[in-house]
Amino acid sequence: MITVEEASSIILNHAEGFSRELCKFNESYGKILAEDIIADRDLPPFHRVAMDGIAICLSSWLSGQKSFAICGVQSAGAPCVSLEKEDECWEIMTGAVLPVGCDCVIPVEYIKVEDGVAHVVKEIALEPMTNIHQKASDYKKGTKLIDQGQKIDAHHISVIASVGKANVLVYKIPKIAIIATGDELVAVDSPITDYQIRISNTYAVECGLHKHGFTDTEIFHLKDNKSELQKKLQLVINEADIVILSGGVSKGKYDYVPEVLTSLGVELLFRRVQQRPGKPFTFGVHCPSNKPVFAIPGNPVTATTCFRHYVLPYLYKASALTLSSSFVTLKNNFNFRKSLTYFLPVKIENDKGVLLAVPSPTAGSGDYASLIGTDGYVELDSAVDHFEQGVTLSFYPW
Repeated sequence: MITVEEASSIILNHAEGFSRELCKFNESYGKILAEDIIADRDLPPFHRVAMDGIAICLSSWLSGQKSFAICGVQSAGAPCVSLEKEDECWEIMTGAVLPVGCDCVIPVEYIKVEDGVAHVVKEIALEPMTNIHQKASDYKKGTKLIDQGQKIDAHHISVIASVGKANVLVYKIPKIAIIATGDELVAVDSPITDYQIRISNTYAVECGLHKHGFTDTEIFHLKDNKSELQKKLQLVINEADIVILSGGVSKGKYDYVPEVLTSLGVELLFRRVQQRPGKPFTFGVHCPSNKPVFAIPGNPVTATTCFRHYVLPYLYKASALTLSSSFVTLKNNFNFRKSLTYFLPVKIENDKGVLLAVPSPTAGSGDYASLIGTDGYVELDSAVDHFEQGVTLSFYPW
């Protein structure tokens, strides 16, 4: 039996980067960027006018001139024009190129136009490049605008579009198979007897995957039959990039999963972890494809916790993402006298900026309803059996 730290290390050491693919930029929302986004030109690429008004030569203004003959209109999207006479001006639109010979803009609310002449009718302080967004003042050509490994959001798409990338390189979302095993399981909408339970783990895991952007999922239910498991698992491993099993990994007579996985070429890297819940948690890698296989005990609390503690960090690392962690303060004393790392569900309270973890232990790993109202879990050291109020602990949100 290995420690939680050893199990995490083994899993993350096998987290190879997912393959990459080109995606239309406007279909990339929620995907993981697999390339740096570089400015293809200066931003702004020209002296961009920031106000509707008139563009003038500041030296005329400083010499006392307050009225300017309008020599034309410079609109946004039009080629750059030139100011031929310093006592004239160009009527200018927001977003337009600053005309050659002009070096400041007077907003429209400060002027009155009569017979083609713009008169400045309000006091205004002007200096060089007033109301002008200067060329390259945001970024110079060649500047890195977005690092790879970002989950693409709306503001990322705007930047990607602005540099002319019609197609952007992203990490391919892996195809993930989620398998429930067990004769006692029945579909949610099927008739049920007293000795059966409805399938729930796979749906919780699938929702957790979708929440984090891993949306290419398929759910299966396999009976506790060795030949059926072998046949169908082989098909699943062939088709999926990642396999997550729930159930059939302990030491019972019908717990065939480890044996079947081995027969299918999966090297089991560990089979037991010094933790509660989920001691029989198993991880392996299929040879020669290197596809990861997570085999989690079948109890619902275990499935939820092991998914969060092991599967999700693997997916984040393989996607070049960083899974943030945080720390909280234990609000109440808590005792746990087994030499196991304990994943204790907690509720989080905010006490003037201090995050307090309120223990909310379950009645057992099958007590799935007890997780309702909790915010995640804290990790309790296996070498300690009494945890004092006020101790700082690692917190993992669901």
